[in-house]
Amino acid sequence: MSGGVTKAQQDALLPWVENGTVILIGATTENPYFEVNKALVSRSRLFQLKPLDEHDLRKVVQQALTDKERGYGTRKIKLDQDALDHLVNVANGDARALLNALELAVETTPTTKKV
Repeated sequence: MSGGVTKAQQDALLPWVENGTVILIGATTENPYFEVNKALVSRSRLFQLKPLDEHDLRKVVQQALTDKERGYGTRKIKLDQDALDHLVNVANGDARALLNALELAVETTPTTKKV
């Protein structure tokens, strides 16, 4: 709730959060224990998301390439090991970034046709 939200503004939300009229959902790279007032933090459920490791990211790619309903399982896609290594490296533990990069690679790479 940083980025210009004052303590008074946070305090004004408190009664609405307490009675369930307002549900706050947020994401931040800041520590909420320092940026959000104690009353709101005490009424919140906080989740810390940690980066995925290389093994997990490779599993994400494998699933995306084989899933016929939500991925590319209906298409023949050949992903070179070097390309996979690069995608995993630049994702920095973020599956969303990895899938976005994979989608960009797949959708912008021309298909090769044997004549």
